[in-house]
Amino acid sequence: MTALALRGPYWVTVRQHRPALWTALALAVAAAAVLITARLWSDGAAEALRAAHCAVDSTDRSCFQAVREYTDDRWLARHLVEYVGLGMIALPVLLGAVVAGPVIARELETGTYKMAWTQSVSPARWLAATLAVPTALVVTCVPLLSLVFHWSWSTGPSNDFPTYWYDPTIYASIGTLPVATALLGTALGTLVGLLVRRTVVAMGVTVAATTGLLLALAWLRPGLWPADTLTGRELSLRVSDAWVLGNGMVTASGERVGWEYCSTRAETARDCMIGRGGVADFVDFHPSPHFWPLQLVESGILLALAALAVLTAFRVLRARHP
Repeated sequence: MTALALRGPYWVTVRQHRPALWTALALAVAAAAVLITARLWSDGAAEALRAAHCAVDSTDRSCFQAVREYTDDRWLARHLVEYVGLGMIALPVLLGAVVAGPVIARELETGTYKMAWTQSVSPARWLAATLAVPTALVVTCVPLLSLVFHWSWSTGPSNDFPTYWYDPTIYASIGTLPVATALLGTALGTLVGLLVRRTVVAMGVTVAATTGLLLALAWLRPGLWPADTLTGRELSLRVSDAWVLGNGMVTASGERVGWEYCSTRAETARDCMIGRGGVADFVDFHPSPHFWPLQLVESGILLALAALAVLTAFRVLRARHP
């Protein structure tokens, strides 16, 4: 997207916010570079270990240093991926704050929007252009960054130092969720900027609102799709990438008793559970095939909230500036 390819209020919006747009693009490129570096670093560590004719579980003293360097490099590569994941979690909050403050509220606070409205640009068209520019950036860059993240995470050091699909930093960085959360942050920032009309205050309110909504959905996430349940004696869940939600024992009456109740008892946990009437083990979990149903349900909720925020923003604008 370049200013030369745009017309009217869209061109003006891009011109006004070029520093923010270039900064966002630079951060996206930097994040992708970190992910690619982590992947290459991980491959380089594996290649160096093979070149030394050693294996990770080797007991040969001559392999000690090679194995140590391999472990350190793979550990660093994993942390690089996790750091980018933390940035992906913060992305909708940062986007919302920028849209609410510098993009919307500052124009209303300083009155610069009046110049646009005197150039045959209606308030609704002005808002549509102001919202379209960050939205276009989101739908263009975030999916690409998410794909690079998935590639780096799934093919990098995950075998040696596993992180699973349900870990918060991973789950929020892959699939449809990154785009949905970014669009929600953009929509909330637009609405808050119109309501508050003060740059710094609008940014603070947007950060609080977006963070609260995302935390609420993360708390509700396990229940967004029906979990699977296994029951039996001496039950052991052998699915390494399953997201375990709860486990314990079931009594003859069907009452569930969680293992946490017996974690501080003097007797063994199983003896404690049996003493409370437990007759069979149970475990509630989400297997890895539940990833997409969970993602799509949560993304649908986020997109619905984003659409509601945008609709409300246009209604607020129309009410204040008919």
